[in-house]
Amino acid sequence: MITETRNRIISYIKINKQARVGDLVKHLGLSNVAIHKQLNKLLEKSMIKKVGSSPLVFYVLDNYHPEEKNNISESIKKIIDQNYLYISPAGEILNGFEGFLAWVKNINQEKYLESLAREYTKIIIYPKYIDASFKIKSTFKEDAAVEKLFYSDFYSLPKFGKTKLGQMVLYAKQSQNRDFISKISSQIKPDILDIIRKYNIDAVSFIPPTVPRQLQFITEVEKNLNLGLPKIDLVKVSGEIIIPQKTLSKLEERIINAKETIFIKKPDQINYKNILLIDDATGSGATFNEVAKKIKDKMNGTIYAFAIVGSIKGFDVISEV
Repeated sequence: MITETRNRIISYIKINKQARVGDLVKHLGLSNVAIHKQLNKLLEKSMIKKVGSSPLVFYVLDNYHPEEKNNISESIKKIIDQNYLYISPAGEILNGFEGFLAWVKNINQEKYLESLAREYTKIIIYPKYIDASFKIKSTFKEDAAVEKLFYSDFYSLPKFGKTKLGQMVLYAKQSQNRDFISKISSQIKPDILDIIRKYNIDAVSFIPPTVPRQLQFITEVEKNLNLGLPKIDLVKVSGEIIIPQKTLSKLEERIINAKETIFIKKPDQINYKNILLIDDATGSGATFNEVAKKIKDKMNGTIYAFAIVGSIKGFDVISEV
């Protein structure tokens, strides 16, 4: 049941297209506490949504209606709730089915909500982490220096766009968000530990970032993982102009970029049998392969690679992260 006060709040927002708590206090003559209580009830019913963060918060109407869920089974909703994340064009973070519905509305496909939900749940069922070794083998053939390549998840999926982990990696890097980086690290650590155990990894190496940032994503991930293994330090150098890998669309250019800008800091101190390279994302696999070749020149062992997210097909450039 919607109370008279809540109806008046809805009417105010309909007329003004937005409302702040102070606006509603003046309009309704109620206290801040009373307004917040009513707004929370409307938020729970998904009749309005909150945009922004304190102290600049607006409330606007939400087009989401709970009854739209009714045609979708609980099992499908549960899978979507566990696996889906949508970040709206306005920067709103929407988890699970709420985010899925917002995405469907954004692409104007509401009438296909049920079929899209069923299709999504079918394509996201895969092992706890993905063996993408075929990418390295098929792309670089006899020049492949990486024995196996793994992802925690794909970066994006056909039709559905970025995965939950793909979204988190992209926006963690763009927004320098430590909370996102911590959540990502916690999610991927079991995968990495399993790979370390399964393949007897005795040293790790993290691909260095290209673009200078106050908060370096991969450095924070390394700290959070705290793997406790020996580390092979890599350094990234550049010419007069920094050329990030993600700006290069050709495989040949990415190979040159990796070969001529990434170096082993102490090449005479490599004495390991199985090394795991770790990066945030991989598209072509060029960086992994070129770094692996440099390390293999200094040792007689096996190189494995792990990316938090990677492309779903053979050679598919990821140009955002």
